[in-house]
Amino acid sequence: MTAIDKTEVERKLDAEWQALREAIESFSDEELEAPGAVEEWSVKDLLGHMAFWANKAAHDLDAINAGEEGAIQLAGGQEGVDAWNARESEARKEKPLPEVKSEWEASFEAARQALSATSAEKLVIEVQGWNMFTRFAEDTYRHYREHAAQIREWKREVETTEE
Repeated sequence: MTAIDKTEVERKLDAEWQALREAIESFSDEELEAPGAVEEWSVKDLLGHMAFWANKAAHDLDAINAGEEGAIQLAGGQEGVDAWNARESEARKEKPLPEVKSEWEASFEAARQALSATSAEKLVIEVQGWNMFTRFAEDTYRHYREHAAQIREWKREVETTEE
């Protein structure tokens, strides 16, 4: 694998985070808690979901930086990812919106700090088939992009049905 341009990774992380924040800020608190943004999930549910994965990304980079590759847990395929997502959704179901939003914001900061502390050379380390850059990108800014698009689409649907 070629070298990773860490400055570009940081730029993408910040840009996708900002785009996601803007999409989130277009909703009232009531809308954030309404089901249906993605299947039965509300935007609040998505915030908790993204917080889990961004915190995992931070943890995984911290593990690489500590030389503890074995501390990186893998879901073991889509079935495992689905199980993790269900577990994390259930864990946050009763949490109030401000608490979930705070966790979501803190997860971005944790991921940003972990990335900052990780050398470009460590981003190319491969752990069970994926290098750390790909793991980080999938769990953070590519994830933000995916859900921001879904949230914007749901916003358009909500606005269309309200007219």
